[in-house]
Amino acid sequence: MKSIAEVIATKKLILWDFDGCFCDSEPIHCQAYTRAFAEYGHTINKAEYFETFTHTGGGIAKEIENYNLTCNSEEIRIAKAKYYWELISNGQAKLFPEISEILLKLQQLNIKSVIASNSSKKEIELILSHLTEKVSIEKIFGLQPGLRKKPFPDIFNHALSTLEISPKDALVIEDSERGLLAARDAQCDAIWVKTYLTEDFNSNAPHLGKITHGELLAVLNNIV
Repeated sequence: MKSIAEVIATKKLILWDFDGCFCDSEPIHCQAYTRAFAEYGHTINKAEYFETFTHTGGGIAKEIENYNLTCNSEEIRIAKAKYYWELISNGQAKLFPEISEILLKLQQLNIKSVIASNSSKKEIELILSHLTEKVSIEKIFGLQPGLRKKPFPDIFNHALSTLEISPKDALVIEDSERGLLAARDAQCDAIWVKTYLTEDFNSNAPHLGKITHGELLAVLNNIV
């Protein structure tokens, strides 16, 4: 079996998930959902939130079902989007510290990086616009009409088709099970990023390894 370094060295493209993988924004999403559900008298359990909303992707519908809430998914979605936009408009969403160096190293290896996320392109662009240090991203693919959210592979398939890249030439970097499942169905290799939010989660979805951003950077530095 090839090492992670050997696999990366064969790739032309990295498909980055954004929230919780490229940007440490998952706690901000949680804040927005907390405010949205509070309008209907419901308090989110944060421990449950990060597993059902970010890892497995049960999300709003699962929360409403589990707690027999009277609100509907669309009401929560609209309120959450409003609060999230307010929160990211002040520049508090930050990239993981190693991202800039990782992107630079990938560029030196002639491997392109794009973002392929369940979040909207508009939200991602707003966050990136607040950065003092600009990052080398070729293109942003966000959720749009006609594309289903991960764990469906639609966003990855759309990115690959647009860029005319074969799945075998692409590597997905994800932080959740639903993202890994989307990578599998897009027929791409994947790495699972280990962070303070994901270190205790498990998944049977295929991936080359579960490593931190620092470990990923070390792997890249060892590729000649």
